[in-house]
Amino acid sequence: MENGRGDRAAYVTGVGVVSPIGVGRKAFWSSLLANESGVGPITLFDPDGFDVRIAAECTGFDPKDFMDRKVAQRTDRFVQIGLASAKMALEDAGAWGFLEKDPERVGVLLGTGIGGVMSIERTQWEMDNKGPNRVNPFAVTKIMPNAAAAHLNIQLGMKGPSSANALACTSGTDIMGLGLDLIRRGDADMVVCGAAEAIISPVMVAGFIAMRAMSRSNDDPEGACRPYDKDHSGFVIGEGGAVFVLESAESVERRGAEPYAKITGAGRTTDAYNLTDPDPEGKGLLRAMQLALKDAGVEGERVGFISPHGTGTPAGDPPESWAMHRINPSVMVSATKATLGHSMGATGAVEMAVSALAVKEGMVPPMRNLEELAEGCAELDYVVDEPRRAPDLEVALCANLGVGGHNVAVVLEKA
Repeated sequence: MENGRGDRAAYVTGVGVVSPIGVGRKAFWSSLLANESGVGPITLFDPDGFDVRIAAECTGFDPKDFMDRKVAQRTDRFVQIGLASAKMALEDAGAWGFLEKDPERVGVLLGTGIGGVMSIERTQWEMDNKGPNRVNPFAVTKIMPNAAAAHLNIQLGMKGPSSANALACTSGTDIMGLGLDLIRRGDADMVVCGAAEAIISPVMVAGFIAMRAMSRSNDDPEGACRPYDKDHSGFVIGEGGAVFVLESAESVERRGAEPYAKITGAGRTTDAYNLTDPDPEGKGLLRAMQLALKDAGVEGERVGFISPHGTGTPAGDPPESWAMHRINPSVMVSATKATLGHSMGATGAVEMAVSALAVKEGMVPPMRNLEELAEGCAELDYVVDEPRRAPDLEVALCANLGVGGHNVAVVLEKA
């Protein structure tokens, strides 16, 4: 179980997802293949007076299904999503026995873009309305970006390497590369690895409205986000999380686990161009994908599917599409943010789940709302409206852009 260059791969043996279209791997995947939309009116706060009143909320998620009442009360929503996703991933991998036997060899990497923003806003409300002496004693531990990783270690007893990243919209993709690094170095035999985000809050929605980054199609929530379409007008804010169990080849063989896919390469670059807009020529993203493929020892023409960033913005769609075209002009592409919304720091992890399941099942899920290609976007094999059978799919790329100019790409191969 090694890739073509003899480097150690990280094998995906468990997948846990909390998403706007379903909780758990099976519900998530079946809804995605059915082209169901997770976008609707905002219910997590009263959006009256906001120019944007739609979002992709995880309406089917109840933290009490995954943790006791006390833990739920002491954690932010992003932590709850991360804990739930991790527990589902461990269950999916059948990894509880390994964890109990050798917790020092199990690492935890759980990223986020922002952290406990809902708890920040709640704490400010408490200060304004009740005074500073009435602030919740768990306010700080709710807010801190490493809270999800910390709670996961404490609740489940992992004692290996642990970290949390915060790299805007590339956090979830970057954390998968970090998981690959841990496996390759032999620092852990198993890594619980992913990202979670919950930012559907007044401050975040108002901020993105001010940036003019979001679609304002309040009357058509399901058609609001339109990646690469001529009517693309911005993203839809979302929430969610995905966590994976990654294992070394030796651990997979020892446990007799059946992997979904293997991670074989990662590439990271920075545009150094603009805080909000990507490089208009897509050079940084292209180079990240090229570096990931070089790391994996894979040629671009072997890439059968790319799960792109695909936010549906006029500034991002054209350069991203041309970067993909330069990797493989005939590659299948499906931008799932039209279905799932943009969960910021978690989006790369959720889209890694899309990529891993596509490779495992030989099936590419459809993307919504692409009716006529936008001017300036590259012609690619966009998978629209119906899932595409792809029994020969052996290599997939997951690529994301982050506010600040970050670019990260990860290669998955058939295990």
